[in-house]
Amino acid sequence: MAWIEQRHRTDSGISVRVKWRLGGGRTGPFQIETFSAGTDAQNRARAEGFKKMVEAAGGNWPDGWVKGEGFVRSRDDRYVPPPPFAEVAEEYVRQIVDLSPGQRSRYLSQVRVLRETEVRGIRIFNRPIDAITEKDIKAWLIDWDRSIKTKANYHGLLFGIFTYAQEEGQVDVNPCARTAPKRSRIRQSQADLRFLTEDEFRIAAQLAADAKDLLTLTVGTGLRFGEVTALWCGDIDLEHRTIRVNKAWKRDGEDGETETPGWLKKLVRPKHAMRGHHLGNPKTPKSRRTITIAPALVELLRPLVEGRLPDDIVFTSPTGLAVHNSDFYERVWQPLSLDLQESGIAPFRFHDLRHTHVAWLIAGGAPLPHIQARLGHESITTTIDTYGHLLPAGDELISEIIETALTGGRIRPVMRLVRGDR
Repeated sequence: MAWIEQRHRTDSGISVRVKWRLGGGRTGPFQIETFSAGTDAQNRARAEGFKKMVEAAGGNWPDGWVKGEGFVRSRDDRYVPPPPFAEVAEEYVRQIVDLSPGQRSRYLSQVRVLRETEVRGIRIFNRPIDAITEKDIKAWLIDWDRSIKTKANYHGLLFGIFTYAQEEGQVDVNPCARTAPKRSRIRQSQADLRFLTEDEFRIAAQLAADAKDLLTLTVGTGLRFGEVTALWCGDIDLEHRTIRVNKAWKRDGEDGETETPGWLKKLVRPKHAMRGHHLGNPKTPKSRRTITIAPALVELLRPLVEGRLPDDIVFTSPTGLAVHNSDFYERVWQPLSLDLQESGIAPFRFHDLRHTHVAWLIAGGAPLPHIQARLGHESITTTIDTYGHLLPAGDELISEIIETALTGGRIRPVMRLVRGDR
């Protein structure tokens, strides 16, 4: 078992040491590898990644690793075989500094999937890193039985792995450099967004029974599932008709690692536990927001929050704990989907309630910048790319302008009253 020690340098930086007994036993000689060339965060991340490799090697030095230098050719110019793809990929993922535990775990899982994937009868990602060519990447993109969106996500990870391998001198060229799927193809392959009509939602809410309030609050606010199920009673201000979104459920890392911010860690209690998940920051910095809610939602929430503690979770499962996504899918969503089909309503995902919220706002004339802030999008571009086609005035306004010109009228800009006009 290896462990990590940190030491402060004279330049106020931190050097990180990985220490273990050779062979993993209690009597083996102590071994030490030090990481001090990068930033403090990089040194910690690289040390953590090296520790994992040592443990995977049974307490021995990873094959091809030279103390103090990493994976390099030996000084006497003897041939050192290139490391396998999976080894370089894991090292790359473990040294990425700005990753949540859940993201790191997901990337490592994707590396394992790639390693086991057969393309034309060959596991191309189960070979040395320098044996994978652009031709192999193209064959994988063509033949792998996954959606173009999934392949694009994996391709992004592969590009990062081979860029890292190139920087480390393990490959001469990046075989992914000219093979990325075009964004236009990815967009064309994605299903159209599903928007519910007011009548469809009313029927769905009635069929949802115990989950009716959860669905209604979601369609009325546009919150994500991980946000609405993370709400505490203290996040809701009935008097001022606001909801504060400052936390969301996040997936744990591969060894149960969590990334709960300090301010929240002081408030978390056993009643806030969820298997495989922890409370953390929302998706992006702008996802941390306060939104105004309709009076109807105030009345919906009043019996759910009044008389309860500020840190009580608003929506809980029959066990009294937070609503787990997989349990909700099996217990509520699958039966609801069957009932919807029998009622003649096309199926939809829980996330489509967020899309429906936006569609209703746009139909009612709400400005896109206000919608962006309400959804917590980092950029207005995201809002426009996703929902811009719903804007109702475009074609109608254009038709009216052309009609005016062709029927003898004069085109004039629309005058709008602003505050202060009489």
